[in-house]
Amino acid sequence: MAQQDPAPPPARAPRTRRLLAWLLDFTVILAIAALLGWLTFNRISAKLTGVPGLVGISAWQLVTSGGDLVGAGQGVGSSLWRSSVRAVWQGFAGLVVFAFAYRFASLALMGRTPGQALLALRVTGRRDGERPTRATMATRAAAGTLVDIGWYALACCLLVGGAIGLSVLCWILAVAVFGLSALLSLAGPRRSLADRAAGTTVVSVFRITTVWTRLSATVRRRTPDEEQPPLAPVA
Repeated sequence: MAQQDPAPPPARAPRTRRLLAWLLDFTVILAIAALLGWLTFNRISAKLTGVPGLVGISAWQLVTSGGDLVGAGQGVGSSLWRSSVRAVWQGFAGLVVFAFAYRFASLALMGRTPGQALLALRVTGRRDGERPTRATMATRAAAGTLVDIGWYALACCLLVGGAIGLSVLCWILAVAVFGLSALLSLAGPRRSLADRAAGTTVVSVFRITTVWTRLSATVRRRTPDEEQPPLAPVA
């Protein structure tokens, strides 16, 4: 019995497909961010309706006022501002929690995110090529969430809280970390910061060349005994 050739190892994720997979997943997160932003500012606007002197003030003006509001007592203004800042912090916290849960749940259930599944990619261990453990998936989900939105969310929370200097530094760090992770995921071994933190890699599970390779191997394994003998000449 002819010995079958071993299956080729999974290929590294192509750059274009990996970028598109990230865009699909990030679009979902942006949609939730828009929904949470709408809910948060509606919560803040509802607080303004209870103070007649603040009817003409928008939710954004209230958040960025620092508590110094014209037309209301200082105590009322400070209280409303602190309450509004907490609402913004809760919105960003909810976004970070959703992003982590979205990544971790999809990795735990499918071994890949929905975007990666649509582009025929999956996450494997870097050394053994097997499906990572849940602890590894949680590490990858946490690192990916921190890189994509975690630092940005922290910078925005610092900004609305009045810590402008720290907010600027956090924004610079967020851009630097995001850029480094994007560069690592598209160059060299194509392992992002999340992959390096968790010890994983993203591979392709669909290659057109695999079908042709297997077909060629089957043809090469054919022996003369398996071929049909030539027909005898008719006398």
